Amino acid sequence: MVDQRFPKACRLLDSISYEQVFNKPAIRVSNKYFLILGNWTELEQARLGVIVAKKNIAKANQRNRIKRLIREAFRVKKSSFAPVDLVVMARKGLQLLENSECQPYIHDLMDEIVKKKPST
Repeated sequence: MVDQRFPKACRLLDSISYEQVFNKPAIRVSNKYFLILGNWTELEQARLGVIVAKKNIAKANQRNRIKRLIREAFRVKKSSFAPVDLVVMARKGLQLLENSECQPYIHDLMDEIVKKKPST
């Protein structure tokens, strides 16, 4: 059985971790609704940071729903990721989509990142 928990070890927890991804991202994938930046790391597992700005998504319940969708997509794919720090940012208009409409957008980007796995 695949471990699909989301413990603290799988999260970007401090501003320094976010800055390292923002300063020189090795990975940049995007579509109309999401932007994902990332850096390969020496850690044992992939980590995720989520940014859903109030400027882009006004209502708190919509921001929380989108964060849950992003975390769920990460949990499903995390076993196939190489050690990487990812920051997922939501763009305007995402709150208009239903969950079932959002999922393909985020899953496609996660699949792109899996394909970019560095060769060792």
